[in-house]
Amino acid sequence: MKCKTTYNSERTKKLCIDCTKCASGGSLDSPECMRKAIDLIRMNQVEEIKFVRKDYSELYTKKEVDLLAEVVSVIRGFEDKRIWTILDCANKQDEERYKSFIMELIDSFYSNPVTAYEMLVGVMEEYLRMLDKSPSGMTVPKDIKPVDEAKEKDILAYLAVLEEIKGAIESCRLIRAFLLREAKQLLKPTMQPTFISSYVDLRVPERTEMVSLYKVAGCDIRIYEREGERFYFMNPPELWLFPEQVSLLNRLNDYISKEHSLEVFDPKEAREYFRKLGSENLTKLAPNVSKLELDRLSEIFSRYSAGYGLLEILFRDRGILDIFVDSPPGSTAVYINHEKYGSCVTNIYLTEEDMERLSSKFRAISERPFDEANPILDMELRDVSVRVAGIREPSTFEGLAYAFRKHSENPWTLARFVKKGMLTARSAALLSFLISGQCAMLITGARGSGKTSLLTALITEVDSRDRIILMEDTAELPSKTLKSKGWKIEHLKNQSAISSRKGYELPPEDNLRAALRLGESVLVLGEVRGTEAKVLFEAMRVGAAGNSVLGTIHGSTPYDTWDRVTHDLGVPATSFKAVDVIVCLRYREIGADCGKARRVMQITEVGKKWNENPEREGAFRDLMRFNEHTNKEEFFHPDSDVIKAICRRKGITMDEFEEMLSVKEKIINDMVRASQNTEEIIEADHVREANNRYRILYFGKGLKELYPLWSKWFTQYMENHLNNVHKKI
Repeated sequence: MKCKTTYNSERTKKLCIDCTKCASGGSLDSPECMRKAIDLIRMNQVEEIKFVRKDYSELYTKKEVDLLAEVVSVIRGFEDKRIWTILDCANKQDEERYKSFIMELIDSFYSNPVTAYEMLVGVMEEYLRMLDKSPSGMTVPKDIKPVDEAKEKDILAYLAVLEEIKGAIESCRLIRAFLLREAKQLLKPTMQPTFISSYVDLRVPERTEMVSLYKVAGCDIRIYEREGERFYFMNPPELWLFPEQVSLLNRLNDYISKEHSLEVFDPKEAREYFRKLGSENLTKLAPNVSKLELDRLSEIFSRYSAGYGLLEILFRDRGILDIFVDSPPGSTAVYINHEKYGSCVTNIYLTEEDMERLSSKFRAISERPFDEANPILDMELRDVSVRVAGIREPSTFEGLAYAFRKHSENPWTLARFVKKGMLTARSAALLSFLISGQCAMLITGARGSGKTSLLTALITEVDSRDRIILMEDTAELPSKTLKSKGWKIEHLKNQSAISSRKGYELPPEDNLRAALRLGESVLVLGEVRGTEAKVLFEAMRVGAAGNSVLGTIHGSTPYDTWDRVTHDLGVPATSFKAVDVIVCLRYREIGADCGKARRVMQITEVGKKWNENPEREGAFRDLMRFNEHTNKEEFFHPDSDVIKAICRRKGITMDEFEEMLSVKEKIINDMVRASQNTEEIIEADHVREANNRYRILYFGKGLKELYPLWSKWFTQYMENHLNNVHKKI
């Protein structure tokens, strides 16, 4: 039966051959399939070839297809110039035979290049033996009769044509690999179950060294490195299922897709429902399946029905911060930003089919349009704590693209920042003091520099007895987790800057006015970027917020922040005096491979004695500045007006402030050291307990007794924590 062929020429130039009803096998190992594939390569510029069988698909990527295209190009050149026509033999019968063989040989290259090459070499050796010009070491059979001069001349002309073909075809990588006995390895397809529409390249990158190995959701994750480049190599368990298991999942998927619709479910409910549904139906389809196998197959089924397919493994990797899928779909690998290893290229390629399926799922979840009329999407996947930014034509040249920002499951703390080398314990102590002093602070930096993470860490320094009003358009701050650990938080949702559903969510300036009426609270804005800026700075200036005000904004320096607030967001220049402190984060290059690390570069106070331009009038004064030449932090806070004002409110001297800073620095360092063996000790709930104990001791004892008493308490706290951990084990 003839295979159904689909050719997508819009972007990826992908050739899909449906071989589910074909007896040839659906593989380039079959001459019939090779002929079909090469014929289509000749007619089209094919970049990928996919053979689809009943339960498995064979995918030949551009790397493999280019090997065949190279052979096609060489042979087509001989075909176009009709190379056989140059033969002019004395014996016309031999001439016709020679020409017929050359045409047959050229045609054979389109069915099986390697076999055709072997045939070519074999024929040449036969005629060389006839001329007694065989390669050294080859015995000439006794029954071969010598040829006359005219015939020898014809054979030499014939051999010259064959030699020209042989020399050209041996320049092709596929034939060179065959000569080295590596053709099978070079033309090896990616095989995977048909329920996975995208593919995972399991070939380990060349000349790399493995630097890490760990597991995520039962999937082996390997990190490879090569001259500063890093590769995130995924080996999901679904690629190693037995054929009968794949068949079982395909049968289950066919049944479920006919009987149920995913759009009616909340994502979390859908995931659990389809896991149970899969488990129930798998036992019916295969009663002898073990409990372990049933759980594994049910998990895989829910991942590809209610879940996000291969992306779900990336979503569940706690080390990944960002995931990027560029357009056109399938042309480039997905790449990530890893907390420990920085930018990594993965071995995952999402197809256009997968991307469109994700788009449909995102539209259903967000209830927002995402099409040519509305080509930008901004939404939240709450079930996996991921923010989605999508874009498509006409806003792109080549189709769909996505960026996924993961929200940390464990809220960042200042101690965790210290452990990661993003600032020192002394800078962390300074920031903690500024929070306790009810400062108005802006955190500035580029996208991905750690603004939201630092904002979360500063929230964990807020006294857990205080109320926090948190405002965001997309939930990036871990409010639910912080609530569960004892902080009092009211989370308000702003209208997205790109939302087309005006009136459904309150604009940020209206939400902010409402927040200011909710009573004295610490006010936190996830990001200052629009009309709410005027209301915010007005509130900060008149003290309407009644406590600390924290927010993030895109920028690189204190001056950039002021310039953006006043010129881009339309806030009166002098209203910027309401800001007490600006904290600047930045990526900086480290090491010989120019890797990138995030760092707090400046903690800068904003003076109040200026009229037009705070930088020209000396209003920006660094409390801390990181010196990139010495790789050390430098402190300049003894003359700080902000710190002096906080000291007056607290009723302490500057010397006592220095002593408090030293105590807090020691406390943070103690927690970081303890985390070397007990990593969770720098998480938010433990930081809350440590800070509460610090406050209790501070108001009950003198400064000199503060650290020894806290240290004694912390030693006992660690013993109790470890005992509780051992009991759970």
